[in-house]
Amino acid sequence: MSVRCFPRLRHTALIALLACAFAHAGDAEDIQVLLRGKQFAQVLDKADKSLAKNPKDAQIRFMRGLALTELGRTDEAIKAFVSLSEDYPQLPEPYNNLAVLYAQQNQLDKSRAALQMAIQTNPSYAIAHENLGDLYARLASQAYSKALQLENNNNVQTKLKLVSELFSQNGTLPRIAQAPATKPGKTTPPAPTVAPLPTLPPVATPVPTAKAAPTPKPLPTLAPAPTPAPVATPVPAKTETAKGGHDAARQQIIAAIDGWATAWSNKNVNGYLGAYSRQFKAPGGQKFDAWAKDRRERISAPKSIDVEVSDVKIDFVDDDTVKVRFRQSYKSERLSTSTGKTLIMQKSGNRWLIVEERAGA
Repeated sequence: MSVRCFPRLRHTALIALLACAFAHAGDAEDIQVLLRGKQFAQVLDKADKSLAKNPKDAQIRFMRGLALTELGRTDEAIKAFVSLSEDYPQLPEPYNNLAVLYAQQNQLDKSRAALQMAIQTNPSYAIAHENLGDLYARLASQAYSKALQLENNNNVQTKLKLVSELFSQNGTLPRIAQAPATKPGKTTPPAPTVAPLPTLPPVATPVPTAKAAPTPKPLPTLAPAPTPAPVATPVPAKTETAKGGHDAARQQIIAAIDGWATAWSNKNVNGYLGAYSRQFKAPGGQKFDAWAKDRRERISAPKSIDVEVSDVKIDFVDDDTVKVRFRQSYKSERLSTSTGKTLIMQKSGNRWLIVEERAGA
């Protein structure tokens, strides 16, 4: 077996955040024991029987997705985690595990978008941050390899070697975090592991949101993750004084816009509508529910949708309100447009939500 030079993304198991959603704790604990004992076929059988009685049980649906992953039924696992993220968009774990599965299929754009959704949902979710860093390292390695194909550059060759050596030292399998604890007295076998990710071929699809790649520095470290283009218009004096404090907010805002565009492209209506505040000022003074119903019908109608966002510029009105301007490209079998768009977004807890939307800069 050849040495794998790429980092491998980490699966996670659902944590205590789901406790309020459990209606059948006994079934959940039994399934946990089966899952940790690597009895994945039995996990599916018991999970399906439990979900027949309580189809919305988030914990059991999550463990069923883990079992499908371990059995190599990747498409079914993706479907399970997508459905779970649509019904429980506040949970970061399904997004993280979707990212792992997408990376296994070399769908790196989808993997990146899923990790950004996990981080937007919970900015303190360390595993998602680590996985996003590993994903950017993969992209960096592929970019360096492509650069060497085009030009024999010693500086690039050194960087590629450093990236390869950095991750070839980590020979352990990716870790699944422990499942929720069982009742005292029950014996649980060690947590299962998943197979290592394959070496990835060059990226075949373009990144959905155009972002300027950072200029690599000739140092023995990875190039930093891509960051949004600098703000083109001057910002108020108050924003200038707090600029350092806005760096993290900018990343969260970019992640929110990426998630919005990706949900729209995937026709994930619940994810798309979840990007809007209930106080959203709908066109024509519509009530939010009426506007949401109309958007659901419009998004569901086309067979396919592709939305790309580029030239993003962010102006802070205050610490909790921003004006975001960008170029939006929309394609379906019915329509193809490219137009400027402006969003007003406000911070709500750990998320940035759309409160106003209009065409033009």
